[in-house]
Amino acid sequence: MRSDIGLTGNIASGKSMISGMLREYGAAVLDADLIGKRVLAENVDGALDQVRTAFGNCIFEGSQLNRHLLGTMVFGHPDLLMKLNGIMVPIMTRLVVDGVRVLHQKSTVVVLDAAILIEAGWQNLVDEIWVVKASKEDQLERLMTRDHLARDEAVSRIEAQMPLTEKLVYADVIIDNTMDAEQTRRQVERLWKTRLQNR
Repeated sequence: MRSDIGLTGNIASGKSMISGMLREYGAAVLDADLIGKRVLAENVDGALDQVRTAFGNCIFEGSQLNRHLLGTMVFGHPDLLMKLNGIMVPIMTRLVVDGVRVLHQKSTVVVLDAAILIEAGWQNLVDEIWVVKASKEDQLERLMTRDHLARDEAVSRIEAQMPLTEKLVYADVIIDNTMDAEQTRRQVERLWKTRLQNR
């Protein structure tokens, strides 16, 4: 029997580490962030043109989108973030549905790794929702290091997302990533053996 897992949690909560563990156990992983980057890089369904029309040439360097400038513009401004999501989410949804179908050709378990799983309405595309919980301080440190952001920029990106408490309402499984990586791995291994291994 096939199984689709929606892996979510707020930005820099450790989803990629956990999806990597699940991949090691045999799951196929679809990374929504990579899909979003592809949509803009390849101008899928004219997404890049729509972004230029909506936000102006100031976020472009010639034909190249400056993703950092776009992020700085929309995070902290809910109306602008909603406008960007209005462009991106419908296109990404189609690619997510197609991607899950393709991955099921090689694996009975597909993990959709998506920070915006709930916001995008993708909870209806999966069988179970696994929410990763991390401390805000850990999120800040990871985000500042990973994306080379100043602290105030990192805070604005975290606060622009749906609060973790709201995401936890949707959770079938909660993975506590406030501890060390080995304890997180033990949780993931137990979940794989008890919920997914024999699918």
